[in-house]
Amino acid sequence: MSVGKLQRYGIPFSNVVATGTATNLITPGRTLENFRLKLGGTTFTKAMISLVRIKANGKTVIEATGTELDKMNAYRGETSDASFLDVQFADYKMMGEVDRMVGAFDTSLGIANITTEVTINGATAPVLTPILTESAAQKSADGSVSPFAGLMTKILRYPFSVATGGVLPLTVPFGPQNGAIIKRVHVATNGGLMTEAVVKEDGLVVHESNKAENEFEQKKFGRVPQTNFYTIDFCADGNVRKALDTRQARSLEWLLKFSAAESGNVLIEYLDPLGNL
Repeated sequence: MSVGKLQRYGIPFSNVVATGTATNLITPGRTLENFRLKLGGTTFTKAMISLVRIKANGKTVIEATGTELDKMNAYRGETSDASFLDVQFADYKMMGEVDRMVGAFDTSLGIANITTEVTINGATAPVLTPILTESAAQKSADGSVSPFAGLMTKILRYPFSVATGGVLPLTVPFGPQNGAIIKRVHVATNGGLMTEAVVKEDGLVVHESNKAENEFEQKKFGRVPQTNFYTIDFCADGNVRKALDTRQARSLEWLLKFSAAESGNVLIEYLDPLGNL
């Protein structure tokens, strides 16, 4: 490529209807940094997007609602606009170029197809436009493939429900067979009733906080805590090397405390090869 970065319209969505699932394809071959949804029409908001799902070679790598994605972007410090929703593989608010690009999706590495699904509920005459930000395949100056090229950002979602207040143990894959690198865990609650979190790896506490302590620490680094979100951020200072690498862990405990009955989704930002999780 004669330019470092491309920004262009993607293949148009089909089946963009008031209630239904719009779909499109992304052509592989470059590094996908950002997939932007431009919302238009009579009435069409991010809250009307009940699910965004991106699949590579048939495997889900992104899964979240429009509101969840918007809050995750806002937490990073990204500018919010009612007409635009970003699905970010690169993380532009990190510290250095490696930190920002380590999760960008190099689609030149064995990717045969990429499909997107956007489920819409209750819109009026919606218009949905895909906008891609891409760069060249991730190769070093000597032409060799970057050691980070096999890693990509994944956002996977796990629903939870607790009948009463107390501690909810959360099970997340770990170990040599299916462990992954975790940048952030977002506990998206319906009532904002999560109060504390403890994370232990091999019996050692690697994160311990209550809501006020957690959010103060994040604000120090320019992060923007979101309503009804409890974010456990191992890279709050922008250094991806501080992410939680669970691939060699022998045990991993996540203990989430709630003040009363609660439900919602746990969204985990992974750095992971396509074939793992």
